[in-house]
Amino acid sequence: MQSILEQYQKIPKTNDSECCEFLFKVETTLKISSSIEKEKFLSSLLKDLKTQAWTEKTKTQALSTIRILGRDPVGSDPLFTKEGITVFTELAFKPNQVKDTSSSREALKCIANCIHLNDKVKVYLEEQDVLGSCQYVLQSEDHLSLDTQFLTCRILFFLTVNRPDLVANLIDGNISKAIEKVLTQNILILEDTTNLIDQSMPINPLTVTSEALKLLFNLLLVDSRAQPSTTTQEPENTSITTTMQPFENCLVPVFHLLLKVPYSNPQPLVPPHSQAIHVLMQFPYASIAKVWKSQSEWTTKLVDSSFTTTSTKQESHTTFIATTLVNLLDKAIHVLIPDGDPDNLKNSSQVDATLSPVLLVLRSLAEGDPLLSKEIAKYLLPNEKDRLLPVHEGFGLPAYMIRLMTSTMMPLSRDGACETLFVLCDKDATKFTHQVGYGNAIGFLVNKGIAMDTPTMDEEQEKDINPITGQYVSSEKQPDLKDMTDEEKEREAERLFVLFERLKKTGIIDVENPIAKAMQESQGRFEEIDSSSDDD
Repeated sequence: MQSILEQYQKIPKTNDSECCEFLFKVETTLKISSSIEKEKFLSSLLKDLKTQAWTEKTKTQALSTIRILGRDPVGSDPLFTKEGITVFTELAFKPNQVKDTSSSREALKCIANCIHLNDKVKVYLEEQDVLGSCQYVLQSEDHLSLDTQFLTCRILFFLTVNRPDLVANLIDGNISKAIEKVLTQNILILEDTTNLIDQSMPINPLTVTSEALKLLFNLLLVDSRAQPSTTTQEPENTSITTTMQPFENCLVPVFHLLLKVPYSNPQPLVPPHSQAIHVLMQFPYASIAKVWKSQSEWTTKLVDSSFTTTSTKQESHTTFIATTLVNLLDKAIHVLIPDGDPDNLKNSSQVDATLSPVLLVLRSLAEGDPLLSKEIAKYLLPNEKDRLLPVHEGFGLPAYMIRLMTSTMMPLSRDGACETLFVLCDKDATKFTHQVGYGNAIGFLVNKGIAMDTPTMDEEQEKDINPITGQYVSSEKQPDLKDMTDEEKEREAERLFVLFERLKKTGIIDVENPIAKAMQESQGRFEEIDSSSDDD
């Protein structure tokens, strides 16, 4: 039986329809016998793409076949050569023109897949200035297909990871305007709830928005890391604001996405909204406030439609921003940590990466605006009802926040929760321990090098609060050992044992677990009794 390569070589390359039909069979039904045959077939196909005057349909099918076969890197080496990459770039781009055809889109997919599978092809892409070609396409006034928008953003993302030099080139070329255009066009579609988005299609306005936001986040991150350290004469926030200035225009569509596009249910922190939070996290408060004020025409209408209140304009805007972000956190945290224990998750690292950005955004806003800090504190700090229990117990948002403060499995969210609550307490250690309880606060304060005496009851308070747990003393349930069964005593001892071991793992304290010590001592006493019994 003839191999696929032999069958292909027998087909007259001038016969477009026969070539197209055979290549479709290779993609869907025919099986290549070995990696060697696959290499030879791909080499032959690349050569024909370069030399044959095929129709658009046949070129598109040939590239689609290459893309499908190339998903497995074994036997795909011809795709990762300079010659192979050159074939793709010549089909994807045209000098000083925008190419947006079925074959150019397939070529872009091949380029993106090659970068993903083999990092070395980036060198060949740089040599052919694919960065500049992608930027030219995105900045054009032409109406681009969703595929071309998505793929050019993805290729730019792949090429600029950890490459501050390339990021600087894009910034100098005003890439922010191109990203703003892509975001604005697609978010406008998402805002209109009458538009039915076919999410079964891998590339749609949602995924294009996500890809553009991912590119934007990477550019912000790489550029900020490449900036020189600030001097003592130059405040850090001033340096950050200057760094982010070229991208401030992109905040406008980000605001539209976060405030006007419906969130997913039940967990709202998914793309593209989660990526919008990532982007927001990179901007200092000064930039966010500046752009927000410049958009007062539509933001005021949005706020007025959400609240019927006699508050001032500034107070209404503050309440709207705070409640939007807090509700986002509240919904996400209850879905992602259903049993309330952040250290009892199989996917703790994934949940950690999801929650920490929104915590850092809340911290940034609270630190930048006293009114926002006061409003956010209403929802994140314990209230009277929360203090009927130790403040880390229960399923209210403040209890979740305080449990995150001592999490060992979610370090990013732990730091984010601690920093946020500390800012909400005006960075006052005494106020902080009063709000969250000394036992919950001490680890963070020690790590920050903030000295703090063990608190005592405050006689001036209307109700006594246990300074360690944050609970009202009058609501504390004192354990009565006489009324406890042996099983209940054992469970309580086990709970205390686990708590001490968990605290030791954090590195905050290094003391012997008293439960373990008691067990060892009891074991010793039993051994003494046994030995004395033997003597008898």
